Amino acid sequence: MTLDPRCPSCGHVNAVDVAQCAQCNFPLRETAPAGAPAAPSSTAASERPPAAPEPEISIQRIRPIRPRRPQPQQQLQLQLWLVLGGIAILLVLYTAWKGFQKNNSAPVPVAGAQAEQQKEADVARAAIARDSTNVNAQIALANVLYDTANWPEAIVHYRSALRLDSTRVTTMVDLGVCYYSLSQPDEAEALFKKALTIDPNQPVALFNLGIVAEQRGQDQQALDDYHHAMRSNPPQNVADGLNQAMKRVMDKLGKKAPPIPGGASPGK
Repeated sequence: MTLDPRCPSCGHVNAVDVAQCAQCNFPLRETAPAGAPAAPSSTAASERPPAAPEPEISIQRIRPIRPRRPQPQQQLQLQLWLVLGGIAILLVLYTAWKGFQKNNSAPVPVAGAQAEQQKEADVARAAIARDSTNVNAQIALANVLYDTANWPEAIVHYRSALRLDSTRVTTMVDLGVCYYSLSQPDEAEALFKKALTIDPNQPVALFNLGIVAEQRGQDQQALDDYHHAMRSNPPQNVADGLNQAMKRVMDKLGKKAPPIPGGASPGK
């Protein structure tokens, strides 16, 4: 096969055996010049190992940038700030609580109280502020309120005391008197009878049951209750009141009560 001496780039006619264009240096043939070793045959070329495949182009996933985790020193600082913040909150709450206690422990005037009674009430309120389960303080405050005829507030503290200790018979009787003084005889009667389930010979509870019966016009029942109270060895001040009550009821009934064991005469 005769080689074309014409340059495919610029068209210049070159000698047949030149390797590149004399005009533009464009390579004119890929084979080696004359005298060079012959190119391997197709059979030899087939024995060459196959060329390595070109690497495939793959799309790489771009990972999002994430916040870095705190280093140990940063974690320690964060924990320290959290601890300090918690302490500050506790201090604020403690200060608020102390202020609340101070405001609530201020003296509360008791209507109708004398100076000594007011002092007793203040002491009792302070004790309750320190410990609301202090039964004796609840009763002490209720007694001052009872003695000054502050019945509704006395009821609150008597009931608080009985919730803490339901065996306080005298407290139960005093609570019944508060209800009677507020024109609630049914509640009063129930409390007097409940006290008698604990102490069947409680003279004040029996005396008060007689008062409730007499107020209802049940004179015979009242006389029986008074007589029972008189047999229960009441203190002198209660005995004096019982004698007056028995005389009053016996006059209405036109009859005398049985003698009191021990030689005392009822209604005298």
